[in-house]
Amino acid sequence: MLILSFAFCLASGASSEADSLLTLSDLIEQVRRENPELQAMRAESEAAGYGTSLLRHLPDPMVAFEFSENMKMFSVTQQVPFPTKLSSRTGRARLAFEQSNLLYEDREQALIRIVKDSYAAFLLLKGRMSATEKSIVFLEQIYNVSRQKYSINEASQAEVLISQVELSRLENQLMALEDDLSVTKAFLNTLLNRDLDEDLPRLVRPDYQVDTLPLAALYELARKNHPKLKEYDRRLRESQLALSIAKQAYLPDFTFRYSQELMENNMRNSKYMIGVTLPIWFPGKQRDMVREANSLASSARAYYEMIENAVLLDVKEARTRVDKYSRAVDLYRNSVLPQAETALKSAFAGYELNKVDFQILLEAEKSLVQAEYDYEEAQAMLFMAIAELEQAVGRSN
Repeated sequence: MLILSFAFCLASGASSEADSLLTLSDLIEQVRRENPELQAMRAESEAAGYGTSLLRHLPDPMVAFEFSENMKMFSVTQQVPFPTKLSSRTGRARLAFEQSNLLYEDREQALIRIVKDSYAAFLLLKGRMSATEKSIVFLEQIYNVSRQKYSINEASQAEVLISQVELSRLENQLMALEDDLSVTKAFLNTLLNRDLDEDLPRLVRPDYQVDTLPLAALYELARKNHPKLKEYDRRLRESQLALSIAKQAYLPDFTFRYSQELMENNMRNSKYMIGVTLPIWFPGKQRDMVREANSLASSARAYYEMIENAVLLDVKEARTRVDKYSRAVDLYRNSVLPQAETALKSAFAGYELNKVDFQILLEAEKSLVQAEYDYEEAQAMLFMAIAELEQAVGRSN
């Protein structure tokens, strides 16, 4: 369905942890292992699993001793629900436990999506920093050429000053990008449960390819795999079990008792008792319990349909964004960027030969920087759209 393949370049000669490479899969595994929210949800899910065993057992028996002047009595009493009630209650508890597991799975996939978005934001900032640094180098060349031309009266002083202004602007922009990068690193550290200012190993840029199934097949994958839909399916089944349990309230429960009396003359007398509850108050008790459970089952069915519609809409929107940004990436890679680079080279050569106006050269340089910014953004948005689609179909890695 979705293939997101990464070709990672391995660093050679790296000796320290800060110089080592950190892949996306490494980040995801660290979040699964170290994120405090996931740790808390795992513990809650484990606790819910222990709770299911409580309902499999009969109520605790009661042992009683009675004394009088001429008699002592010992008795054991055991209450026994109607046989189907125990299995129904256990099944309901098991579904609740499965819901807690699915809540954990849903949150895990959401955090993986956040990691991927942060990873894409980090690479976007790095790409823009690289484009800005390259532009600074080029502007320094323009500044040097303008100074040389000014010295021989082939350029105005304004051209030299404008070159300086543009150079200062880009240097300030580079510092702003570095600040944004430090914030993104800090956010990644919070996801990894690390110190905010701790250095991250060098993140590597993935080379990804996108291959998707038809939209109808993606819908089916979402219905089958999305943890939120599976959770609400469990809620629907639990509500149906609750309705069954409410109807079983019309059935009697049993009480068994064995007692033994010891008289003063050492005579013993054993007694046996079987009791049956009589649900005689059903017009105002059991009937309302069934009505309540039936209403809750209808509510659960409606909620499932609502969540299904929302999930399928997420799939549709994510698939549309994948297609949109795939086209944008191809356009910038194959057309816009090569043309912008060619235009700048041509303008620079013409400026050196006094055949191109200085303002045209600056516009060509700005166009190339903006094209590189837009290309980096399109790549990041495509990466995020793929992550969104993977989450929508319940296949985050």
